[in-house]
This record gives sequence, structure tokens and C-alpha cells, in this order.
Amino acid sequence: METIAVYWEPRIKTYGFQRITDLALIEFSCPLSKIKSLGEILSKDDLKIVRPKFIISQVSNHEISFIFCLPLKESKDFHTSLEKNSSPTLHRYIHPVSIIFFHGPHFGDRYGIANATFSSLSKAGMKIMASGCSSASVFLVLAQHDIDKAEEILSETFEVAK
Repeated sequence: METIAVYWEPRIKTYGFQRITDLALIEFSCPLSKIKSLGEILSKDDLKIVRPKFIISQVSNHEISFIFCLPLKESKDFHTSLEKNSSPTLHRYIHPVSIIFFHGPHFGDRYGIANATFSSLSKAGMKIMASGCSSASVFLVLAQHDIDKAEEILSETFEVAK
């Protein structure tokens, strides 16, 4: 007989919330057949210093899609370089955005963390522009003017571990 234990707490504990502000979200896609030209764009001298704070990519239907969150100053050059090229297709360029992220002591041992995060923000009418989750962390990209409200809502949902 196998016994499986699940860690459960009434309010999910987190180590607190961190923010990164004054960013731009750039979403673009590229056919997989043109991935080499995308690599050439990303390796140009003026873009070698790009320091994304958040990247997500996904492959589907012979295409690769990316979401980059960059500091505002870097995002302008990056956006301009993408526009000059015919290979990537720009979908969104939104600024200013912010990232709020958090980690927890039991995130790897407990289910329901993503559900608690997304349902609490959804009930409050918050629009999440992008997100990334792992077994230990949650990252959310929101309009910058929503970041205070998001942290307030998340603080009601999660308990900061002491």
C-alpha cells in the first residue's frame, strides 16, 4: 500500500511579493522556418545589451511566439529593431507594465497555488497580460497602474511567512 501525503494550509504561505516596474511588454512571433533571421536580429550589436526581466516562449503551428518584458529604455530600441524586420510579426507593445512575483515555502508540495492566484485576481477584475509559474514561483505581468491593487488582493489570498 502506498501513502501519499499532501501539504495543506488554510492560507497559502509566501515569502512576500516583489515588483519590477517601468517595463514594456513586447509580444511577437516568427515562423520556425525563419528562426535564423530572428537569431540575427537578436544578436545585433545594439540588442546584445537587452536585459529582459521576463521571457516566455511557445511553439505552435510551425511558429514560435515570445513575450519579452524589458526596461522601458531598452524596449524602444528592441521594438524598433523588430519593426524594421519582416520576419517577426509584432502582436503587442504595451507600456508601462510591471511584474509582481512571489515564492513560497511549500509551493513545490502543494496544489492550488495557480488557482488561488488567478481566481482571486479574476474576481477583482484584474487583467493579467502574461504569467509564468513553476513549482516554486509565480510571475504576473500587469498594467503598471494595477500593481498596487494586485498586491493588495494577493496579500488577502496569501499569508506572508514569518
